[in-house]
Amino acid sequence: MINNNAFIKTRKNLIFTIMFVVEIFMIFVSIFIFNYFKVSILSNIDTSLQEEYKFVSNAFDKDSILNPIILQDPRDIVYIYEGDEIRYYTQNRYFSQMPSIRPNIEDEYINEIYGGYKFRTFYIKSGKYQFRIMRNIDSEMQGLSHLITLLILSDSISLLLSYIIAKLLSKKALKPIETSWNNQVKFIQDASHELRTPVAIIQSKLESLLKSPESTIEEEAETVAVAMRETRQLKKMISELLSLTKEESIVKINTESVSIIDLFNELSGSYNEIAEYQGKHFKYDVSSIKNPILYTDKNKLSQLLRILIDNAFKYTNTDDSIELIASPKGRDRLVIEVKDTGIGISAKDQKRVFERFFRSDAVRAENIEGSGIGLSIAKLITNTLCGSIRVKSKLKEGTSFIIELPRGRELKGKIK
Repeated sequence: MINNNAFIKTRKNLIFTIMFVVEIFMIFVSIFIFNYFKVSILSNIDTSLQEEYKFVSNAFDKDSILNPIILQDPRDIVYIYEGDEIRYYTQNRYFSQMPSIRPNIEDEYINEIYGGYKFRTFYIKSGKYQFRIMRNIDSEMQGLSHLITLLILSDSISLLLSYIIAKLLSKKALKPIETSWNNQVKFIQDASHELRTPVAIIQSKLESLLKSPESTIEEEAETVAVAMRETRQLKKMISELLSLTKEESIVKINTESVSIIDLFNELSGSYNEIAEYQGKHFKYDVSSIKNPILYTDKNKLSQLLRILIDNAFKYTNTDDSIELIASPKGRDRLVIEVKDTGIGISAKDQKRVFERFFRSDAVRAENIEGSGIGLSIAKLITNTLCGSIRVKSKLKEGTSFIIELPRGRELKGKIK
């Protein structure tokens, strides 16, 4: 039902955003790791070269050519210059010719490349001599290259994982939005369908009156009566739709101390006359209640019970009974039953009675007025009051709506 293109686009944007954020994070982490290891490796080499310099400078004299200096680290290469001339060097496999000294470099660590080999070099001047301590760092650079490859591989894997996770998260995150949107669309479609019928009847009756302008009110009394009946039904349906949307946007529960006995008394006063007029029996039973107090929203509880009682009156016949029964369930729960001996509900329809706009084929065939909204409102109110509602019924024997409510603990502080 939801605009598929818009939903797909939103999901793609969300996936892209998550992947972009993860990838930027991984790039920064990779750069940090690489620089950390690079600095750490070069720092250790620099320290070792400096130690080598100290050792060589102490051991160096004019007879060193005849008595070569044994280096602390055999990987090191030493060149000692006096001016432009080499005064001492260590044999090595890297240079077929003596490397010339770099001018204007003193007390500095640099990276150099000779013959395809990479070196870390420490230049330092001591008196008339300039020392050049070198070490081949091909293995270290190769290690860093392997680290780069590993980091790139890790980034690629993280990108793939972030895509999978983003896809799952986006689906989960957008699911409530999709459900809400589809519910709204269904609500509009169902409401339009239900409103169309009374509007069509009213239109038909008005057109009938226009076709017979010479007719008197008395002659068209039945037509007017039907139109007025449908107008009342339309007004009631609109009122219930407004009530439904209001319940779906509840932000606060006004919790107060409510006596179930007093509430039943109020309801009895409202419905006794209706029962007498319709030739039905209305009563309530609170005989098993020792503690009648519960903490809840009185207005919502009253509205909930009125919906169920109105429903019972609608689907009962002359001489049928409607009864309100309250009973405790443990210390913290209260059960309220709205029971009638009316036409009953089939087992198949019981599964759908709380669906919005649902009316059974049997009820429609009986031409009983109703919108199919009342019980869905009752379900919403019950959920708001942290309770539960279920139906128990048999065809031609009657129906019971059983509500189970907390006495108040679950409702404390329920403000969204």
